Amino acid sequence: MSHRTTADFIGTWRLLEYSFVHDDGVVERPWGAEVRGYLLYTPEGYMSGNLSPARDWASRRARLAERFSGASNLRAAGLTGRNPRRDYIAYSGRYSVEGDTVTHHVEVSLFPNWIGRPEVRYFQFENDRLTLRTPPIKVGKHTVVAQLVWQRVRG
Repeated sequence: MSHRTTADFIGTWRLLEYSFVHDDGVVERPWGAEVRGYLLYTPEGYMSGNLSPARDWASRRARLAERFSGASNLRAAGLTGRNPRRDYIAYSGRYSVEGDTVTHHVEVSLFPNWIGRPEVRYFQFENDRLTLRTPPIKVGKHTVVAQLVWQRVRG
């Protein structure tokens, strides 16, 4: 793998896929096959991400709640609390690159508990695509990795 810097990220990226990859190999698309979103990285070192499902969320929320049963696990999956519907994700802040990770240093967010916390993502570039993966997240009996695939927007 070649050494990447913040310069490799600069630009606008369109969301192609949002999925959960479970430790048992199951790939789940909590928002369905159609998603919308943009991820922006600036030369000044700031990033902004906004993403959502392209279709109705209600039926997907019920399936997620069933899969991630248990109150603490539902909170971890973003399905309870003041905003139980994680049908829109928005946050911004500075970003840094080290090794095979990009860290989003969250300064503003739709989810108050994200503010001030680093969101670490493992990255992989392939042509004009950028894949970001979370570290493994323990949810109930499962370990899940959230995976987002982005396409660079040209002119």
